[in-house]
Amino acid sequence: MSTPASRSRADRLVGLDLARFLALIGMMATHVWAYDISTGGDTPITQLLSGKAAALFAVLAGIGIVLTSRRDLAAGSPTAARLNLFGRGFTLLVLGLTLGVIPGGIYVIIAYYGVTFWLAIPAVTWRPRTLLIVAGIWAIVWPICSQALRMPLDAVNSPEIGSASWFDVASGGFARGLLVTGVYPALTWIVYVLVGMAIGRMLMDARAGGTLRRFALLLAAIGLGVAIAADRIAALLLGPLGGVQGIARGMTGGLEPDPTTITAVEDALTEGMYGTSPTDSFWWLVARSPHSGTTLDLVFTIGIAAVVIGLCLALGTVLNRGWSRVLMPATGAGAAPLTVYSAHVFMASVGALIAAIIGSYQDTAWLISSPQLWVLHVAGALLLGWIIALTRRRGPLETLVHASGRALTVLANRSTPLPATPPPAPRPAEHPDLR
Repeated sequence: MSTPASRSRADRLVGLDLARFLALIGMMATHVWAYDISTGGDTPITQLLSGKAAALFAVLAGIGIVLTSRRDLAAGSPTAARLNLFGRGFTLLVLGLTLGVIPGGIYVIIAYYGVTFWLAIPAVTWRPRTLLIVAGIWAIVWPICSQALRMPLDAVNSPEIGSASWFDVASGGFARGLLVTGVYPALTWIVYVLVGMAIGRMLMDARAGGTLRRFALLLAAIGLGVAIAADRIAALLLGPLGGVQGIARGMTGGLEPDPTTITAVEDALTEGMYGTSPTDSFWWLVARSPHSGTTLDLVFTIGIAAVVIGLCLALGTVLNRGWSRVLMPATGAGAAPLTVYSAHVFMASVGALIAAIIGSYQDTAWLISSPQLWVLHVAGALLLGWIIALTRRRGPLETLVHASGRALTVLANRSTPLPATPPPAPRPAEHPDLR
């Protein structure tokens, strides 16, 4: 007899699992292949993926919210759907704070996700059009508000919280860090989740209507157009319209910047930021630097995420059984992203600890950042995915998050009185056989 988990696996969209796997290994690359040890600079892979892999993960999280709430909404219980999301967010927050205690150079995103899930609770019942309109308005308004709010603070040009942990809970800036000034501020990242929820709702409609492949290709095409437009608009605003010069004047206190300052600004725009943009000039808001949280950064990375999701969904519609088996380790890992991500964070910390204990920098530098270290982490993800796929069950941490959400849903259903059973309709009078 099949289990509920195995039945849910049979209903999974393979393309989404592939997209989650790509997001996972992309994030791994930015964590363990981020720096060229010999030069101390960023690697080309980091410059390529920085900000994009995490954004893809967040948009997919929004799609996941739609998938996990659809049963309660179909049953006419939006309260249960909201409680389910609250419970899932709470467990993600607890797991994230626990992972944040682990020492290492990775900024753990999970606690921020938990808070973002809470912010998404009112949007559980919104239609795709409403979700996109609100996400678009917020993507324009919030970066300006964020910069204005951060101007009086001391930590305006650096993250107030990196990997949120239990050690941060008692600090005065804990809530502010999770919402506004941290590496992954929830009030910024809610844009990704809302767009993901809109995509998820349209995806479910397309699947029900038998137009999934058409929707996937259209999504990829629109995403590509959006990403190109955001990139070109940013280039126009920063170049011919004076953005770089304006940022440089902010750094020099309004004086005419010298070539060295201009070069420093251009390097800063390329290297990326830590969740927020600097506050010394409003010209920073027209940049699309990775992890800057500006409007054009959000739009650009959402476009890239839409391209990846659309192409993966389209690929999933044409995969035969043989290819599905070949990709089983990857899709298994994509079906358990929280478990794989957490294992990755732990193993990266172990590698850094081993390097510190051995103490020979030249011999152990690869345990901190190297392509071979990334390959090892990807291999570990594939191994976990293969095991999870073979067992036909959820990942252990996914099971925990699912159970926490369903527990609150059960309580909500128990507290809701059942509707009165209507009396049976009168049966028609029986007539004799007149044949």
